[in-house]
Amino acid sequence: MRLENLNLESLPYLERYVNSGSPSGFTNRYTTSEETRPFGLTPFFHPFIFVAPEECFKYYGKMPAFKEFEETVGKNWLLVHPDMQDEKLFHSRNVSLKKSKKIKLVPTASGRTVELFNSSTKGYFKLHYTHIIGRITRELDNRIAIAGPEISKHLVSLIDQNKLDSRITLMRETGARIFQGHVKKKSVEWGMVWREKDAYKIDYNEVKYVIPVFSLFGKDILAKRDKPLLQQIINHIGADPTDYVLKQLIFPMIECYFNLIMNSGIQPEWHAQNLLVGFTKDFVPVKFIMRDLESMDKDLTFMEKHNIKVKFESAPFKCIDKTQWNYQRKHSFMYDYKFGEYIIQPLLNFLKKSYKVETLPLHHKIK
Repeated sequence: MRLENLNLESLPYLERYVNSGSPSGFTNRYTTSEETRPFGLTPFFHPFIFVAPEECFKYYGKMPAFKEFEETVGKNWLLVHPDMQDEKLFHSRNVSLKKSKKIKLVPTASGRTVELFNSSTKGYFKLHYTHIIGRITRELDNRIAIAGPEISKHLVSLIDQNKLDSRITLMRETGARIFQGHVKKKSVEWGMVWREKDAYKIDYNEVKYVIPVFSLFGKDILAKRDKPLLQQIINHIGADPTDYVLKQLIFPMIECYFNLIMNSGIQPEWHAQNLLVGFTKDFVPVKFIMRDLESMDKDLTFMEKHNIKVKFESAPFKCIDKTQWNYQRKHSFMYDYKFGEYIIQPLLNFLKKSYKVETLPLHHKIK
């Protein structure tokens, strides 16, 4: 993508095409069907609508009404990814599954998280997906489905109380809906989560660009001759490459990372897909925007020690405490591996490749 074409409406394109994939190498190996895969050229797809009796559903938080979609009005429903239509659950008694003719969804960088395309309500659905995407399957049982909205509620409360660094914000996950049923006498839970598109309390008079971290250094797969956006930004504003990457991106991210832990007890999973950066018109990073919150760890030992009182219905999912043999390793995994290898190292690799910067001394500065 060319910098002159970048604006707030560019995010869907950045999600899908200015993305070199995960360092793990599994991004393209295990993905969704051709019609729905993030790197595909299909502009949108229609999901399936699953309808069941009201007593089969459990709810957490709030979801929009989506009243413009006549197919769902007055019904108890979930959206189902097209790849999942043959699951035995949807062929049980007293339920129905039909392909929507109205609802249009656009894949994001995550094949199971899809943007609602044709609605006045702006946001994303996280859909239950039983096949492997990347390295793992992406089911949304009750614990996983409500974990993101729970953490959203906790962090929003802290933001409202000015207890977090003002640069930290998030795409709120406001509600979850979970079907609870049986297949061959085995209990089954099938969930759906709603995530808002606009980051919480973001000021678009200040923030003029929102860019996923992977799109800063990733290649545009549809315009392979274009330089990485980060290189275009640095050249456009005439910044020193090393100073910009360290002082505007890496150091502020590290500050916010530990500010979040110290004030919330939440150990974030920050990697290049889960973190976005909000820039001013002059490309000053002023917001670090988190998403996919269910994958964050809840440090119960830290919360107890610092009198941070939160009740998590999703427990023990993603809860950690000092009695666990790998308590310290879990912290190290999130920081050294996820944040270090998926954000910091690619930014340093970018400096080395694009500007011939010797990065070994920078490692020492970061440490």
